[in-house]
Amino acid sequence: MALEEQGFWTEGGCRGGGRCGKCRVRFPEGAPFPSAVERRLLTPEELRAGVRLACLHRAERPCRVEVDFARGPETEVVTETVGLEDGPFAPLSSAACATSGDGDAGDGGESEGDASDGGWCIAVDLGTTTVAMQARSLRDGAVLAEWTAQNPQRRFGADVVSRMQAAQDGQGEALQKLIREALETGVYRLTRQVGRGDPASVYVAGNTVMEHLLAGLPVEGLARYPFTPVTLEEQHIPWDSRTKEKTPWTLLPGISAFVGADLLAGTLACRMHRRREITLLLDLGTNGELVLGNRERLLCAATAAGPAFEGTAGTPERGTDRIAVIGQLLEEGVIEKTGLLKELWFETGYPWEWETGTGAACWRVTQEDIRALQKAKAAIHAGICVLMRKYGITCKDISAVWLAGGFGYFLDTHRAAQIGLFPAELREKVKAVGNTSLAGAYLYGRSDKTEAEKIRRISRAVNLAQEPDFETLYLEHLNF
Repeated sequence: MALEEQGFWTEGGCRGGGRCGKCRVRFPEGAPFPSAVERRLLTPEELRAGVRLACLHRAERPCRVEVDFARGPETEVVTETVGLEDGPFAPLSSAACATSGDGDAGDGGESEGDASDGGWCIAVDLGTTTVAMQARSLRDGAVLAEWTAQNPQRRFGADVVSRMQAAQDGQGEALQKLIREALETGVYRLTRQVGRGDPASVYVAGNTVMEHLLAGLPVEGLARYPFTPVTLEEQHIPWDSRTKEKTPWTLLPGISAFVGADLLAGTLACRMHRRREITLLLDLGTNGELVLGNRERLLCAATAAGPAFEGTAGTPERGTDRIAVIGQLLEEGVIEKTGLLKELWFETGYPWEWETGTGAACWRVTQEDIRALQKAKAAIHAGICVLMRKYGITCKDISAVWLAGGFGYFLDTHRAAQIGLFPAELREKVKAVGNTSLAGAYLYGRSDKTEAEKIRRISRAVNLAQEPDFETLYLEHLNF
């Protein structure tokens, strides 16, 4: 707290919980006694040098510290979509969008700025961890420029729960300012790169909490049962102060408190609302989001995945890499099916070395790391099973499983099936499709909005916590 009052902000992911190891400071002399957490996250050499975690110590007397905030691994931001260009994965054309549904091509269609005069728009994937933005032609969808960044709200915590708590503690304006300035920077840079005047519009797709924070809406209703958002409708926020141009910013509508505009955009990009066959969309990150169904009905759900699918300090940068490592240790018998490390490494963790951009690094795979992955994958697997049961189908009725986002883009499906991330019967049906949220935000801006409204109309959000068999399935799938 003392450091934050002086303007020193960490990139911490646990908001003072002593779990992420990113708020490192060094006491040149008189270092406090290290806690058990610090003994696990810091090396013996660092501890002897006086390195400690700022969040675990109070400045109770005058002291001198050297700020040594360790920047966490820079998550690689995926912007492209793959496998959606032709055949059954083809995105909606503007013509198809304009003539489908039960309304006229109007708001947000190609009438503003549009195809004939080389107009362009900006699509935004507003993630909990990262922000991705694309400048795209309204005429043919060509990507004109891209911009990505870490979500600066990370300093208030890595997950939406931490950020909602921060907002309720009086930091709502600070959270809004951080993400607003980041998006304004992106709009400014993309506008300069494109060099064709100003974008016709900016379309933002994020989960319900992220959109509330960006719009400056209170999140108290999202933080407690019955989890009521202020609104799930399309929103418009004030124009970009950096470019001084009145480019409208449109926040896509959501489906429920747990199923936001990012998942609606992904559903739109994958054309799930147009298909006869039943498909499953998985978007895995800090939160795990699922959509199952076809043009008749869609079931949606979300479950907390925690840091297991994201990069954290002291581990390989990608959650997919950690899955690969743990899968290999399972294969080699270092980890048992129950998730227990063999006795030799039970206390100290198993040392796994990997190459980074600056040389070799060592990750000690601990019981805590393994348990975090077990809990995350069990929640996803149980969520899939609940949705299939409520839909009245089995794995054989699902024609395709699409893994969206950066996690799915880099995932080794063999290792994913090995740890039980999804039912083994679905393994051959899994396909990585990239950033569907970004693609869907563009399609929303390019099409008339009846496409999105149809998705909302046929979608039903399932609260997994209220499903009687979710906990049983969760426990059943904890083992590898």
